Amino acid sequence: MSEKIDPSQANNGAPTLRPLGLGELLDTTFSLYRTHFWSFFGIASGYFVAMVLAIILIIFFDDSVGSSVKVEIRGPDDSVGSSVGVGIWVPTVIAVFGIFLFVVSRLVLAGAQACLGNTISVGDVLRQGRHRFLSYFVGSFLFGVITVFCLVLLGFIIGFFMLLYVQSAIGTNGVAVGLVNFILRVFTTLPTVGIVGFFITYWSFFACAMWLEETSMGAGFKRGRALIRGRGRWWRVIGTVIAIFLLAFAIGFILRTVFAFLLVFTGLEGVGNFLEVVQWMALWQLPTQLSELRLSYVLMYLTNLGIDTFTMPIWVIGFTRLYFDQRIRKEGFDIEVMAARQEEDSDARTI
Repeated sequence: MSEKIDPSQANNGAPTLRPLGLGELLDTTFSLYRTHFWSFFGIASGYFVAMVLAIILIIFFDDSVGSSVKVEIRGPDDSVGSSVGVGIWVPTVIAVFGIFLFVVSRLVLAGAQACLGNTISVGDVLRQGRHRFLSYFVGSFLFGVITVFCLVLLGFIIGFFMLLYVQSAIGTNGVAVGLVNFILRVFTTLPTVGIVGFFITYWSFFACAMWLEETSMGAGFKRGRALIRGRGRWWRVIGTVIAIFLLAFAIGFILRTVFAFLLVFTGLEGVGNFLEVVQWMALWQLPTQLSELRLSYVLMYLTNLGIDTFTMPIWVIGFTRLYFDQRIRKEGFDIEVMAARQEEDSDARTI
């Protein structure tokens, strides 16, 4: 199986390769996931295994391995506020990030095969294009850095205006101040979602271009931008990506709520009340020392991992199908697939 997506590979995908609206795209995403569930879930399970190993390393080796390279944060009274075992946290986070990107890239390749109507071979998918992983890793890291920078800059801007208002509003009605603070929080959330959605969209198309068209990192940036931009098109693409991720998040939140209720119902020691469990699971509050470890923490952590493993293929399949949708709209990829397929059938009859 070639690493590059060749239209002639499509077996029965031609009828489904057409421009889709948001509802049809989401329906197709779930249909593909359901049809190839075990292949997608098997690939995504690599993330589960990596995260389990990561938390084991952090819990069991944080004090011992990281003790010689601690970073201490001290307050004005010279008291230690917190400390982090840099020696174990930094390489662990880098390794987990790399494994996450690897799993996503394999899901993109598997999603492309599903969109083209091919049978997914997990072994072939895992072996494809590994020599391009470093470029993909660096490019994804750059997207992450730029996204964080923009979010921090947005936070500083919003915080600055909030500070100016609070200083000017001292002595005024407390209800008015609270109302303005609420409005500012709402207007902070909207641009935050927009910024994250913008960069996730470009990263998604970058990943698809690199793995499905065998492009370099620089060419992947340009290719992704070329497929997204256009009058009356870029906002639709970004909105669709945000909708895909919000849907996956909503499914995960519902599952977390259900499992939180079940954990509270069991009455295990250290579980807490329902709201505490939901907050714990939503914020991924993890124990960082062996002495803090409880059976309830282990169950909640494994539940979170299982839910993320289950929902990860949803958004990857979604943006992979959206990538093909853009190629169909801008380049007539569906016609290319049908022409290649007809030529292959004609050659087969001739033989």
